[in-house]
Amino acid sequence: MYQRSLINPVSDIVTIQGAFLNSKALEERRNLGQFFTGLVVSDYMASLIELPDEKTVRILDAGAGTGILTASAALHCLKIGCNSVHAVLYELDEKALPALEQTLHIIRKIFQSRQASFTCEIYCEDFVLARPDKNTSVQSFDVAVINPPYFKYNVKSSPYAKATADLYHGDPNIYASFMAVVMACLKRDGQMITITPRSFTNGLYFKGFRSYLLTESSLKSVHIFKHRDKVFKDTASAVLQENIICRFKKGDRTGRVTVSSSNCDADIQHGTKEIYPAALIIDLSNEQNMIRIPESAYEAEILQQAEMFETTFQDAGYFISTGRIVEHRTREYITDNTGAENSVPLYRPHNVTPLSATWTGEHEKDVSFMLSNGHEKHTMKNGTYVLLKRFSSKDEKRRLVAAVHLAEMHDCQLIGFGNKTNYIGLKGEVFSSAEASGIAAVFNSSFMDRYFRSVSGNTQVNATEIRVMKFPSRNQVKKIGEQIQKMALFNQSELDGIVHPILGVMNERADESSAS
Repeated sequence: MYQRSLINPVSDIVTIQGAFLNSKALEERRNLGQFFTGLVVSDYMASLIELPDEKTVRILDAGAGTGILTASAALHCLKIGCNSVHAVLYELDEKALPALEQTLHIIRKIFQSRQASFTCEIYCEDFVLARPDKNTSVQSFDVAVINPPYFKYNVKSSPYAKATADLYHGDPNIYASFMAVVMACLKRDGQMITITPRSFTNGLYFKGFRSYLLTESSLKSVHIFKHRDKVFKDTASAVLQENIICRFKKGDRTGRVTVSSSNCDADIQHGTKEIYPAALIIDLSNEQNMIRIPESAYEAEILQQAEMFETTFQDAGYFISTGRIVEHRTREYITDNTGAENSVPLYRPHNVTPLSATWTGEHEKDVSFMLSNGHEKHTMKNGTYVLLKRFSSKDEKRRLVAAVHLAEMHDCQLIGFGNKTNYIGLKGEVFSSAEASGIAAVFNSSFMDRYFRSVSGNTQVNATEIRVMKFPSRNQVKKIGEQIQKMALFNQSELDGIVHPILGVMNERADESSAS
């Protein structure tokens, strides 16, 4: 067993965590959704705590692991003048409890050496299912600093699905459930500091959760890591989700949000920092309540310029839907014999390149869709559409790649679009080729790509986000399309040279372009 000392207590706490991680297989930790916080990140999260106006500060750590977040939070409170701290820690993994108790013993000794008091309680139970906020014997908390587990659950069969139904609806992911219950456990003006995936800030799954969170509290600050694989490296638990650190204050309605960013955890204390009006970060113009996160002042300028557009994508008259063909469910219809009779082209992501959708049947990935019995659920009328890729690779420069599909490209009445592409059309009208070209050019512009990155941290381009994005008018789109159609081949700079002046927005800065 690890021997405790007070010669270098912080180093001792890190060593305790390291010893536990080395004793447990990575796969076992992943099955529990465990991704442990390193010291640099935990100290930064603790530094966000403002001293509550209480004699004894009550700290909640839901999913405590080996206790590094409680350690950083308690020691920060001690540093800023609080001489009495009581921590309540929940940890489901029994194997972590010995290491957790060692960490808490070290904290207690540090407080004692400074004539201060640190007390604690450990509960080895499932925090979400326990719902301590409903236990009348449990006092509410001043501070919660959490790194909740991350895993999806089955909305029909998992006990977690009903555990937070009284707080919000939707989202089968455990980390949001942790955040919701923690918020319910806080006192008014209580602070919740979290490190989680960014995915809750947008998307339909998290709509109900965002509504609950932003009704109960104000978002005070966000820190974003520009490189998604640089956050948990100290604990050998790399997470390829884009992660953010947030601070919420319960009941507060302050109108400003601090947004900071760093390349990774190592330079977290030296990242950029900007303060913005809350209305720029939290979009309350529609029921989605999306949280936008500009990584720099330049991206904030883009966000502000996009807010000047007079309409949104759907209000301009456009619709967007996900391709109907889910390949793993329709294998019997799909053939690589692209010349087969009674078949139509099936468009996949490789068929979508900037401005131009191409299916020749000669590419090694080209396939056709057989018009066998039941095909009607999957195929659609051939027509002029804009295709927008739904997925990009994690470190791909562009998120938005759009192409024009013209009806005359294929001599067939039906067409197939896979569900890894989105298709765009006009409500109640038929696209002209010029307007379709304009839509594709807008999405392929540097401005719109940057704008989308502020709205969504996902590599997936969801129809929900596109529908509510601010968007140019149809007249602007048509004017762009008319100019695009006069050109043959051109590069990104030339495309931006057409799109940006018509939209009245800035061109990509050279330094920002190279940084991305």
